[in-house]
Amino acid sequence: MPEDFIKKVLGLFEQLPYRERGILINSNLIIATIEILNSNKEKTLLQNARSEIMEKTPDGLDKLIKRKLKSNTRTANIISDILQEKGIVEVIKIKNKKTGRLIKATRLLNEWN
Repeated sequence: MPEDFIKKVLGLFEQLPYRERGILINSNLIIATIEILNSNKEKTLLQNARSEIMEKTPDGLDKLIKRKLKSNTRTANIISDILQEKGIVEVIKIKNKKTGRLIKATRLLNEWN
């Protein structure tokens, strides 16, 4: 991502890093999440947040964050809520094709891709 874009995103945060609901919110997590969403064709991914190791986490945003940051910490739901508060993403519900149930997904808003 271009440096001016990164500065604009990080400028929305008063202080980094900080802890929210037990996870460390830092520039690496913020930028990684935006990069992952931006690389998706629809700019939308299921959160599939699990307190499991990466190998046991279903495909979705949480697994991709774990892979990119080499971590096993569940973060997708928390960072999605934070980025939604900043106007970067929206948290939506999408029907799970296998179960028919509505599950949370994160969509990158147009002005941030």
